[in-house]
Amino acid sequence: MNTNHVDLAGYLTKSLDAEQRREVEAHLADCDECRAEVESLQEWTMALEAVPEAMLLDGPPDDADLLLQRTLRQIRTESAGRRHRRTALVGAAAAVVVAAAIASGVAVGRSTADEGTPVAQPPVTRSQPTTAPGTRTATAVDAGTGARITVAVAPAPGWVRIKAAVSGIPQGERCRLEVVARNGTAVLAGSWLVSATGAAEGTTLDGSALIPPDQVASVRVVTEDGRTYTSVNV
Repeated sequence: MNTNHVDLAGYLTKSLDAEQRREVEAHLADCDECRAEVESLQEWTMALEAVPEAMLLDGPPDDADLLLQRTLRQIRTESAGRRHRRTALVGAAAAVVVAAAIASGVAVGRSTADEGTPVAQPPVTRSQPTTAPGTRTATAVDAGTGARITVAVAPAPGWVRIKAAVSGIPQGERCRLEVVARNGTAVLAGSWLVSATGAAEGTTLDGSALIPPDQVASVRVVTEDGRTYTSVNV
């Protein structure tokens, strides 16, 4: 066996010139140890080439540093007893990139699969809207004006959130959404100018009123001059 080992790292990364490459190939023909080393490192090289370009551009996630550090330490420990430091560094570099791919959630094997093969994707979980505990809802239609209101009153510490859908009010009206307390006090929760779309399709409003939740008696829509279009008890 030839004990004058050559630059296997340069051979694997194709950074040698033609003469140097011939020297390595001649050495490999006579050195069982180096041939075994090359076969082992070629697996790392193939894994490195299989990492998708998108992963290399995006980089590993925020929590990947620890994984990469552990990988480096492991490779350095395993390679400490080797005689070929350059060869060990090739394996370390490949391992780091593959570890980054794993940390990014990229399956290296996926890039080598047939593009026509469907890959199962995890189901997308969408958050569902929730209603705050204690929310009261009500709907009413005014017999005189024909205006309709549907309202949800959600409690908060010392005040309430209001969500209202109002329809049946003519275009151009300047309206106020008011929350009425049990003692008759009216607190403004919002105001708007009815548009053409609002007149045809209705208007949705989000507001709030500084009234304790247990003191809310009703919600109403009035004009600037005090005319009531619709009101609903809650």
